[in-house]
Amino acid sequence: MNKDSLGKPSDLLSGGSRHHQIHPTLDEAQLAIVERYGERRKLKAGDVLYSEGDRHTSMFAILSGTIEGSRGSIDGPRLLGIHGPGSFTGEVGTLAGRAAVATVRAISDCEVIVIDEESLHALVIAEAELSETIMRAYILRRVAFIQGQQVGLMVIGSTSSITTLRLRHFLSRNGQPAAYFDIVEHSEAQELLTRYDATEADIPVVITLQGVVLKQPSHRAVADAIGLSPDRLDGEHFDLVVVGAGPAGLAAAVYAASEGLTVAVLDAKAPGGQAGMSSKIENYFGFPTGISGQALAGRGLSQCRKFGAEVGVPIEALTIDCTDTQSFHIGLNHNERVYARAVVIATGARYRKPDLPRLEHFEGRGVYYSATFMEGGFCKNEELIIVGGGNSAGQAAVFLARFARHVHVVVRGDGLSASMSAYLIRRIDAAANITLHTKTRIVELCGESRLEAIRWDRQGQIEHKPMRHVFLFLGAEPSTRWLGDCVALDKDGFVLTGADTGEHWTADRPPHDLETSRPGVFSVGDVRSGSVKRVAAAVGEGAAAIQAVHQYLARP
Repeated sequence: MNKDSLGKPSDLLSGGSRHHQIHPTLDEAQLAIVERYGERRKLKAGDVLYSEGDRHTSMFAILSGTIEGSRGSIDGPRLLGIHGPGSFTGEVGTLAGRAAVATVRAISDCEVIVIDEESLHALVIAEAELSETIMRAYILRRVAFIQGQQVGLMVIGSTSSITTLRLRHFLSRNGQPAAYFDIVEHSEAQELLTRYDATEADIPVVITLQGVVLKQPSHRAVADAIGLSPDRLDGEHFDLVVVGAGPAGLAAAVYAASEGLTVAVLDAKAPGGQAGMSSKIENYFGFPTGISGQALAGRGLSQCRKFGAEVGVPIEALTIDCTDTQSFHIGLNHNERVYARAVVIATGARYRKPDLPRLEHFEGRGVYYSATFMEGGFCKNEELIIVGGGNSAGQAAVFLARFARHVHVVVRGDGLSASMSAYLIRRIDAAANITLHTKTRIVELCGESRLEAIRWDRQGQIEHKPMRHVFLFLGAEPSTRWLGDCVALDKDGFVLTGADTGEHWTADRPPHDLETSRPGVFSVGDVRSGSVKRVAAAVGEGAAAIQAVHQYLARP
């Protein structure tokens, strides 16, 4: 936790060496452009421009006077900074109408330019040079908030609770830092439970800055409480709804929104999909030093918001009604519904679970499906096993080797060359604390309340091995159950597209390459039958689908 005093903003939040980018000063010519999109207003000292948690706030550009920003924390408000003429308010959430992450007030009489949400979108699209300055500042401000851990949100839970682990992942992947108190490791946890009239049976417990206490909440309940979820989605009509916010879905949304379509992107968890959980992607074009999956997803999310696409998280598509020839009806969780003239299916695939007794009992208690800094902390100076031979398993092995005493990579086949990129194989071969076990599989998980050991079959020999941490990265199962009988699937449940739809295609024109058996419904990324399971390929498909979407929407 940051312990800076109220009157002293932290170096990170005040910008440090990047202060000029996080808090740029607009010159007279730039302010004149801004004024074309807003209106002048005078404020008195003490006036609040907006409060933390407010949605759909305007951007304020300061012409004269000074303002200050502050953010709540469990220790009281923290001053973020004091700014004068030429400065402007907001961060990436401002573009999407999400909850403000700070309270901003005038500390002297001020004159400001007020730019509402719709006008701000028009500005960042039309004014390329000024947009670069604003967008860079907005993105860096969000990064500073996340890294600075200046938070009012508290989570009380246990490392032995799978629901706690999932909640912490949800908050982290959506850029929502939280102070975490473990009922075993932190003495303050019991005091906080008592203070907020909760017990260990209620974990995970979430306490918002406003004092709202959520016991065993759903991700949507937390998102609603902190202003992360959309508040203007139910019943809305869009030109295009993209289901799934992985690289393919985000790319489709960016291209569609930038070309003038009204777009909604829906995801049950977080932007980025499986790629969003990658510690570092090193073979993605244009990033020679690599980029984390979460950073890549964050950039895609910012582009979506820049062009006005609505990104709804955590919003899960449960059904799709394809019987209407004019629009598609998509049923969502929480009894919500949206309508679309065209749909892009980008729901990806999830890791397959092996057929192991008591597997679910050990999930979050020694069995994991992602490798982040959180799991790295669990495994510090311990041994662990990674099951899987694909790139995700390789990236996890290299990443977790930084924390663990030793990493065992387990595959059923003869090696890794058939399924893993060569650069990752070389990294694994070069790591002194990574061992590859071929023709090996886990046959039993052992333990009581948490994982304590495993039994594995190593080339025909059954052995018992003490082990507290197992990571599973096995194959892929398509997320297509919600589609019902709307589109045709292959024998493994992946979506058929283009010529592969065969006899399922009944329209009087040939299908587009990425079009499913239902005209107007397209499929991209890992969920599509025959797709290349690489991030770059997914992004390319997402972009390519939009040309076909335009052609479909332009039909007579």
